[in-house]
Amino acid sequence: MPRAKGPAFYAVSKGRVPGVYLTWDECEAQVVGYPGAKHKKFTTAAEAEAWVGLPASGSGSASGSRNVPSVTTHTAQVIKPHSKVDSKAALAPSSSSKVPSASDSAKSGKNRITAETLKDESLWDIVYSDGSCRGNGKAGSIAGIGVWWGRNDARNLAERCPGVQTNNRAELIAIVRVLETAPRNKHPLLIKTDSKYSISCFHDWLPNWIQNGFIGSKGEPVKNAPLIRYISTLIDERGLAGQKIHLQHVRGHTGEEGNEGADRLANRGALMPEEPERDWETLEEEVLKRSRGSERAALGAAAASATLEDLDLEAYAAGLLSPEELEREMMEEGL
Repeated sequence: MPRAKGPAFYAVSKGRVPGVYLTWDECEAQVVGYPGAKHKKFTTAAEAEAWVGLPASGSGSASGSRNVPSVTTHTAQVIKPHSKVDSKAALAPSSSSKVPSASDSAKSGKNRITAETLKDESLWDIVYSDGSCRGNGKAGSIAGIGVWWGRNDARNLAERCPGVQTNNRAELIAIVRVLETAPRNKHPLLIKTDSKYSISCFHDWLPNWIQNGFIGSKGEPVKNAPLIRYISTLIDERGLAGQKIHLQHVRGHTGEEGNEGADRLANRGALMPEEPERDWETLEEEVLKRSRGSERAALGAAAASATLEDLDLEAYAAGLLSPEELEREMMEEGL
């Protein structure tokens, strides 16, 4: 008789990014092909975090430098791709520097990107992003992206901007790379950028673009729309997992260490070999699929609490594992 499917927490103590993950697919990406990888499946978050060596996720402690993600809890809700939203509710600035409740994002289904300058950044993970383009708007321009977490931080990135080489695209893709690589946890994430264009995209223009199907005020398609939609979906995904995202503008070239560091990395990235354009629409769909998977996991946890008499026995019998499925489940368990 197959075991009832309950909540699963996949702990990775040795892998590409150690931490606790809610789906096997996420865990598998960290351990398959990694020499000496170690992972184990648990039924509670506390056990998984203890095995990895993380502090309890409910401790409320902040860490601006740790590299491992804490466990996240997803709501049983699917992210719908860029449906119409109340712009005031989705992007309203917060009235204080207090770290927001994770439930705020979960209830709305959209991550509220705050616009104000924070008075107290001590409880936020801080990262700087920057884009650079030499010869912007001219033939033969070269662009790079930079992500700066700190001096000699392993998470720092210097990469060539893929596809079309413009400054605005490089600035946006630098934010993409933050959202793709930053640990997934409940620590609020503060992204600092000197790009007024990027700030305006998400603080000012995005709600109207969504309502108008990404058609601008002059009736033309919004530039960089697939890229902006992908960023929006990444932010929504983190919001549903309980993580607050704050985009904050900083003045460029004023001696602020993080901004200067990101600028140097972006300039270095511009000198790297060309990179092909990425398929932003396919990437967006992959994020949406992950979110749907989170919904199924939440619903499965609720179903696991039902008694056998509550279940459709015929469907239950049809759910017996095949040999291939059994082998996969054993791998998930870390056996």
